[in-house]
Amino acid sequence: MSQTSENRANIIANQEAIASIRSSVSENKALVYLSRSLIEENRHMILSNYSAAFMGNRQLANQNTDDITANTNNILNRFEPETDVQRNYVDAALNSSSLKALQHRSQLNSAVLDISEKMAAINSDLIALNKSIMSANEEIVNYNASGIEANASMLDGDMSPSNATPEKNAEVIAANKGMLETLTSNVEANRARMNDLLAKSLENQSNLMENKAEISERRESIMSNRRAMAANRSNI
Repeated sequence: MSQTSENRANIIANQEAIASIRSSVSENKALVYLSRSLIEENRHMILSNYSAAFMGNRQLANQNTDDITANTNNILNRFEPETDVQRNYVDAALNSSSLKALQHRSQLNSAVLDISEKMAAINSDLIALNKSIMSANEEIVNYNASGIEANASMLDGDMSPSNATPEKNAEVIAANKGMLETLTSNVEANRARMNDLLAKSLENQSNLMENKAEISERRESIMSNRRAMAANRSNI
């Protein structure tokens, strides 16, 4: 078989492999968009849950704490001590109420600091993630620039078929086969990673829905506390 005939056979084999791998790459592209859609949906739900829990439920619960403490102090201040012992009891109880409220507030401050430190670390990770996105965008721009340059070169006649030889063609065909092997390996690795990512995203989605339900239940508990606190206040 002549070099040209062998080249033709190898070209056809590469074309068949390219058609097959193109389908796999397109399927991976669709899976990438699906996983990104789930991740974005989860991110928005995380922010929604965060807002509902921290800016909503937390503020309601803190208001209940302030009102309950005020009720305690009002109840104690309504007593009319008849002796020094009774006066000391009331004042000590008032001090105890203040200290318990302050201790509770200080412990909450520590909890909020823990959360804020974690959020600051997450923000650092997000900044690094943005840089990775920018780097990936730069790769696209560079690839496009290279393609534009190659097209311009072809238009200028630098890659005219008149300059081809069987040996040069064989080199390009062999290089194409090598790229196919590398591409196939990468496509398979990407598919495995994407399946794992989709499974994790679906798991996150389920957990977020559970969190959302728990936040709603917690809000009802907070409002139940508020109704009971209001009942106490009406009796003062």
